[in-house]
Amino acid sequence: MAGFKGVFPALVTPFKENGEINAKAMEQLVKLNLEKGVSGFYVGGSTAESFMLSPEERKYALEIVVDAVGGKAEVIANIGIFSTQQAIDLAKHAEKLCVSAISSVPPFYFTFNMREYYRYYSDILAEVSLPMLIYNVPAMSGVNFTERDFDQFFQHERIIGVKYTSYDLFLMQKLIQKYPDKTILIGHDEIYLSALAAGAKALIGSTVGLMAEKFIRIEALFLAGKLEEALHIQGEVNQIVSVLVKIGVFKGIKAALELRGIPCGTCRKPFQPLDDEELQMLKDVLKLL
Repeated sequence: MAGFKGVFPALVTPFKENGEINAKAMEQLVKLNLEKGVSGFYVGGSTAESFMLSPEERKYALEIVVDAVGGKAEVIANIGIFSTQQAIDLAKHAEKLCVSAISSVPPFYFTFNMREYYRYYSDILAEVSLPMLIYNVPAMSGVNFTERDFDQFFQHERIIGVKYTSYDLFLMQKLIQKYPDKTILIGHDEIYLSALAAGAKALIGSTVGLMAEKFIRIEALFLAGKLEEALHIQGEVNQIVSVLVKIGVFKGIKAALELRGIPCGTCRKPFQPLDDEELQMLKDVLKLL
């Protein structure tokens, strides 16, 4: 595999009022982003409220996306879950759907050592033929992989890279230079331009599904050497991200998509809907789109 390039929305999971997954809204979201020119989609990640979904719901959501994409873009399925056997079950389902790759956050809550983490990934890969992206997200998993850890992971030929959701660009750049055959996808939207300068070739981001055109433009301007223009757009992105962080990123993205005619519903409890003040903050900053 040559590796992933471009921007990938980490999709939300739209819900109906009764709490069921809204397949029509998810199809609408996929088609909108295909029209904008995204390279692919990341399904079942943090943005999707993955740990609030049952395994059956995660499978159903992936089926909706794969069908809506129709082979027009890449699909990466996050199959991360606490149990190795459950992860293998999700991975086998993803393989049947012919996704481009699988991805997994390391199991957390319980304390595992690196030997156990490596075994987790290798056990999954022993059961499927798909390539794997490690999902490095220390702020949420509590697991912070080191350079030595990545050295071990990358010995496996089908661990093709990492969804790198960390602000440590020093380590990210070292990995890019040390492993040019691996794909390092930045996972923080607010440092996309900085990551491009450090050598990243792709982004998987929560807010990409809301404003993919801005990230596509940032990349185009960066490649054209128009850094001031790229920085200006990154600044607009960051103003939006700052508000989303304040009001709740996943809740805010869903509310923003609702305002744009895609009925995503609210996040599952214990998340609570935005209050009037938060909604007004969101409406004000969305004028930048």
